Amino acid sequence: MKQHIGIVLLVVCTWLVSSCELETSGNGDLDGMWHLVRVDTLSTSGVRQMEQEKIYWLFQFKLLQLEDKSGVRDNLLMRFEHKGNVLRLYDPYIYDRTNGDKPLTDTSLSAPFGVNALEESFTVESLGGDKMVLRTEKLRLSFRKL
Repeated sequence: MKQHIGIVLLVVCTWLVSSCELETSGNGDLDGMWHLVRVDTLSTSGVRQMEQEKIYWLFQFKLLQLEDKSGVRDNLLMRFEHKGNVLRLYDPYIYDRTNGDKPLTDTSLSAPFGVNALEESFTVESLGGDKMVLRTEKLRLSFRKL
């Protein structure tokens, strides 16, 4: 009888383990919180150091949250795709859990975060360790991972 119980327990444990699926984002080094530390304007060679600003990009699964931890600007949510060396941002919303997220229609709210279009693609110049550099035709954004 003990042998039958052992076999049943083994079968049940095997079934439980094999039925569980681990879901991962597949985002690799991109996942997490990134501090925007520098913005280069490519057409003018202008540089703005942002270390003292509290602008963050937070990647998790397929959502990007653009957050101003100083509380000066509205926080935003966007969907994103990262394929190869391209990061596409799209479907932006003003983050408002109390009253419901509202679709973003004004890029003046996303521009302080380095996003100048409602749908924008960045070239990923580098991504690894604690550094990321993204580029559009107009800007180069440098980040440090926290």
